[in-house]
Amino acid sequence: MKQSIGSVFLYNIIIVFIILIFAFLSATISYSKAFRVNSKIMNYIERYEGYNTEAIREINRDLNTIGYRRGNSNKCASSKNGGTLVTNGDNQYKYCVYRFEIDSRHYSYGVLTYMDMDIPIISQNLEIPVYSKTDKIYKFKK
Repeated sequence: MKQSIGSVFLYNIIIVFIILIFAFLSATISYSKAFRVNSKIMNYIERYEGYNTEAIREINRDLNTIGYRRGNSNKCASSKNGGTLVTNGDNQYKYCVYRFEIDSRHYSYGVLTYMDMDIPIISQNLEIPVYSKTDKIYKFKK
């Protein structure tokens, strides 16, 4: 009798350990995807010197190939840390872009993406924000 109680307790510990390991792996993969999306958006904004039609086209093309979750982000605030909202994902993907005026010659952008974790046991979708900021971009005179 003592052996069977011990083995059931051991099985429960193993099951909890496996669930925790898979939850950790899922969170790591989701964070990696959100950070990769954030980095790609920032690279295109810096390459095309702003959030313009060329940058939007490249961002949408890359997000489609990565498999980033589609849908409009309703969580974008109108301003963040002094920056004004430029877009909230071009109505296709869940990301927000903010523009910051540094001085009369420089500006930068902030990009907010979301790490999605779908938890089937409790039927809830967690969205954890991942935020980063671009380097200074010089304003050229027209």
